[in-house]
Amino acid sequence: MQFLKISDTKVTAIKVIHYEHTNYMGRLHGGDMLNFLVDIGMLSAMKVAKGLAVLASLDDVIFKKPILLGDIITVEAETDYVGNTSMEVSMRAVKGDETLVEATGVYVKVDDLLRPTVVDKKIQPDNEEEKKKYEIALERRKNRKVDTSSRYNVSDPTEGLTYRLVSTIYVTPDMTYDGKIISAGKMLKVMDDLGGALGLNYIGYEGYGKGDTVVTVSANSMSFYTPVRLGDILEMRAGISYVGNTSLETTINVIRVDPENMSKEHVTTAYFNYVRIDNSGKPVKLKPHTPQNDKEKRIFEEALLRRKKLLSHY
Repeated sequence: MQFLKISDTKVTAIKVIHYEHTNYMGRLHGGDMLNFLVDIGMLSAMKVAKGLAVLASLDDVIFKKPILLGDIITVEAETDYVGNTSMEVSMRAVKGDETLVEATGVYVKVDDLLRPTVVDKKIQPDNEEEKKKYEIALERRKNRKVDTSSRYNVSDPTEGLTYRLVSTIYVTPDMTYDGKIISAGKMLKVMDDLGGALGLNYIGYEGYGKGDTVVTVSANSMSFYTPVRLGDILEMRAGISYVGNTSLETTINVIRVDPENMSKEHVTTAYFNYVRIDNSGKPVKLKPHTPQNDKEKRIFEEALLRRKKLLSHY
């Protein structure tokens, strides 16, 4: 058994924010930031695993500061704990001494057939700071609950919601890491785009530079139940599950369709939060929405609990 310090697992990338990463106001898209984070997290996990590691779950992600066109940011990750086949990884983006966004997640080492494989290294903290990180990661691991039966639940949680969108995509080579399995970051980017489009529909968005827009402010914790491969079809369903004063929550459900037999599996269900802002970046009040049926009322109540948990991070 080989032991590593947490500092041994650190991976860093420098990102220059270009036009293709931003909206028309010059702000970095939330989906692109998620892509940066989970990709750097994967590299740290692979450094430990000495092989392919895929994202199994992502905890709450909070966007603390806007990131602008032309900014130069540092995205970094380190592995804080190693289990049998999984690794607890922490990620963050910084600009100078300021932390812009932080995230934690679980990666699993897999073989060529995408089956979980034993990681033959463990983390041995080198100092008090590393020991604290290790203990926090271990606590996250103990508290994390994953319902593996959800893999076969392909029901639509957005059905019955007043505001919803459905989008179908084909997994092409440019969406994969290696021509075989989808990039988790690319999938999160597509999910964020769909949630953002739904938010824009809600505020009556008229087009580029013609009024208010919405920006991603957070993504609630999510689990990934089945791998997505090149050539798969993804059915993505999004619905507005909560409307507050200036922010709204969208439920985004992703289903994998096997193109050979049209069988379906649940990939993930996530909750993305957006804020309406004007051209100067100031929050703008949303039109109110009253739940229209029993299901929508229940979903709004569940969203309030998630919102309370999310606000505890600030």
